[in-house]
Amino acid sequence: MRKLARNEQRLLIVFGSAIFLALNLFAARAWMSWRGSVIRETEAAQTLLAEGNVWIEGAAAIGPAREWILANPPPQATADQASTGLLETLRKSAEEAGIKVMEENLLPAADVASGTAAALQAKLAGPFSGVAKVLFALQTPTAWRAVPKLIIRSDAEPPNVLVDMEVRQYYAPAPTNGP
Repeated sequence: MRKLARNEQRLLIVFGSAIFLALNLFAARAWMSWRGSVIRETEAAQTLLAEGNVWIEGAAAIGPAREWILANPPPQATADQASTGLLETLRKSAEEAGIKVMEENLLPAADVASGTAAALQAKLAGPFSGVAKVLFALQTPTAWRAVPKLIIRSDAEPPNVLVDMEVRQYYAPAPTNGP
């Protein structure tokens, strides 16, 4: 083999350097691609792990509530009984608190996200302290009642207020005796 000329040696070095650089760039690109996929997979695994932890913590938090619900089940009633009981309770608590019931409308019983519920829309007028007493009387946990809608406005005579509210009575449908 013959000895390479000086220009040929430079050309060989430049060509070899270019190939070396190209191979390193391909290797760096492949490594960066692999690193990105590993990071994405790690983040996805961390997200799944965090989601699983949320479900575990949620289940642990629901445990006492589930125990309370099993210890204090909703009352069994028909839709009419639940509506009537709700109406009587509202009237009684309003009378005891010195609140005037301006209007009351029974809404049809319906299946809601929380169970089966009878609903009552009412408009009340009276002192704010009386309204607070009515709300406390209606919303005892073991009574299975809730106030999902409540609008309080000032009356022309302070400290009186006008209240527009909806009250729900949750119940378990009473078993029907078939023929």
